[in-house]
Amino acid sequence: MLAALQALARYNREHHKLKTIAITGSNGKTIVKEWLYQLLAADFNIVRSPKSFNSQIGVPLSVWEIEENHTLGIFEAGISRAGEMDSLAKIIEPTIGVLTNIGEAHAEGFSSTKEKLLEKLKLFKNTELFIYCPEYTEELSLDQLPGKLKFSWSFKQKADLQILFIEPIDGRNYIRAIFKGEEIECLIPFSDKASLENGVICWATLLALGYSPQQTDTLLEKLTLVSMRLELKTELINAPL
Repeated sequence: MLAALQALARYNREHHKLKTIAITGSNGKTIVKEWLYQLLAADFNIVRSPKSFNSQIGVPLSVWEIEENHTLGIFEAGISRAGEMDSLAKIIEPTIGVLTNIGEAHAEGFSSTKEKLLEKLKLFKNTELFIYCPEYTEELSLDQLPGKLKFSWSFKQKADLQILFIEPIDGRNYIRAIFKGEEIECLIPFSDKASLENGVICWATLLALGYSPQQTDTLLEKLTLVSMRLELKTELINAPL
């Protein structure tokens, strides 16, 4: 039954040549997906994963929703053990890849952090653009990373988007960074550490897609809270298989 569902989803994806953004990582997948939807909805007709549909069942159900009028897909993918990502990559066929982070979540299914990272990166092996933080991929060389083009962001080292400093202001975070040799700025309307990182990931994604620093600042300032109900996983949709 699972194989049939995944085959139907692959068939639907193959018949729609829209641009797709795939998101994976240990944490933040759903928030980044929902924020990218908020940021890009004015420019694209978007189909996206409902809630946290990112499993072997959830991904094909999400991709099945692609219709002729959609111009962009944003899908999240999660795994709990080695060998699971290949099937999700074939279903989503992402053109753009976003890696959120590599932490301890779901680590019990892997022999090491490196094994988990390599498994997750299988999602992006055929992407045109890969967006990532080098701190999360430091065990790999640049040649081992996927994507014909790569866009990096970092709080600690030189990157395409290099964060210079962060200043908390009335429950928000004002950020300055270096991009293409110039200082740019944005305001993330949240103060917690997770939202700060997820916001920077969205900032990097917009810049990598060609939005100007001025456009990204305007868009990011309008981000709204994502209900934590989106993080809930049902046994039917997200149970490990």
